Amino acid sequence: MADDRRWESGRDRSDQAGFRPSGRQIGAGIIGFLLLVFVLQNTDSTSLTLLIFDVTFPLWMVLAGTIVLSVGIGYVMGSRGRSRKK
Repeated sequence: MADDRRWESGRDRSDQAGFRPSGRQIGAGIIGFLLLVFVLQNTDSTSLTLLIFDVTFPLWMVLAGTIVLSVGIGYVMGSRGRSRKK
């Protein structure tokens, strides 16, 4: 029947087996892993001054917060540039 032809794409399904990450995804995974190791190795406490307050945090929390804020700001700033280029 004519309906049977639409299901055949001409490609064998065996070449689509599994997830194949791109180079950018592999690089992001390596950088993420190295950041995680760096954060977990720095477990001492540190003192921070936030305006007039003096607070003490574990260094790993300060590093993790800085990384999260940096990624968030980079994502927002990167998406703003892409939307304007239309």
